[in-house]
Amino acid sequence: MAGQSVALAGSASGDNISYYWTPTQYMDNPLSLTPVVSPLVDFTYTLHVSTTNGCGDATDDVFVRVYQKVTVPNSFSPNGDGINDLWLIGGLDTYPESVTEVFNRYGQLVFRSVGYSKPWDGTYNGSPLPVGTYYYIIDRKNGFPVLSSWVLIIR
Repeated sequence: MAGQSVALAGSASGDNISYYWTPTQYMDNPLSLTPVVSPLVDFTYTLHVSTTNGCGDATDDVFVRVYQKVTVPNSFSPNGDGINDLWLIGGLDTYPESVTEVFNRYGQLVFRSVGYSKPWDGTYNGSPLPVGTYYYIIDRKNGFPVLSSWVLIIR
């Protein structure tokens, strides 16, 4: 999650070796095999290992995914005026495996998305849904609690 730290788990063995990490942004000690990093966005770090006895150099990358805080608006107005026409859930794009489901008051599924590459436009099967309260469940699929509440369509 953004704002949290994680220790990288590099390893290197052998005689007469040296190692360092690049880039050094958001890192406490680039000369440690297990530095603590706190990137603000997704980041790739590279461990460089060298020997002084001519055995060569090696590198390996580690990708750090940074999940952003999810902010869910409680209303939107899909009326075609170009203002607030989509249910734009902030930060959900950093959870590519997430499942978002929206239900009407009868429990019928009216929207489902894996990831959130295409925000909901307030339609079901291509037809505009009526003004009203809809209920959502967002499973980020990474061990965080499921988010659930309601969203209001207004026109």
